[in-house]
Amino acid sequence: MNSAYVYLQLYKLFDKVTPLKVDCGKLCERACCKGDDCGMYLFPGERKVFNMLRPNWGYIENSDFSYTYNSKQKSVPIIFCSGNCDRYQRPLACRIFPLTPYIDETGTLKIITDPRAKALCPLAKTLDISEYDRGFLKNVKRAFDILATNDEVYTFLDTYSRQLDEYLKFYNSKGGLL
Repeated sequence: MNSAYVYLQLYKLFDKVTPLKVDCGKLCERACCKGDDCGMYLFPGERKVFNMLRPNWGYIENSDFSYTYNSKQKSVPIIFCSGNCDRYQRPLACRIFPLTPYIDETGTLKIITDPRAKALCPLAKTLDISEYDRGFLKNVKRAFDILATNDEVYTFLDTYSRQLDEYLKFYNSKGGLL
């Protein structure tokens, strides 16, 4: 798989759709783009895009989070942003925020509100996933349906979902804090 090409094509799904039909960043003064210690994981193979683009608005490090694929331990890269990125160079995690892919206990891919987003995103705090723009939801699901066909991406998503389970323990079935 030419992962850089795949990600660049998937990015296009989010050129014209966002969580709401309005600029949600105006509601919270772009809270998701602020924070010195905040970053977004890059999905398997996505780092190749940033090796090509070499954006001047952020930097990449290996995170403490890792997954095992083909008996190899793989550290997950994380991109840190200065708060002023080129919108068309954002990683996939930024494009889908505050949603995230999730593999449930049956192995089924779902799209959920990222429980980590509830600390800073008004949408994640107040909206049910059904209240997001329908085109945005469709494109998030489509992107991960495509990515999850790759064994390494699926393995990453499964490990990532177990990490999310630790956060989800603190929320009730409607997404509110216990």
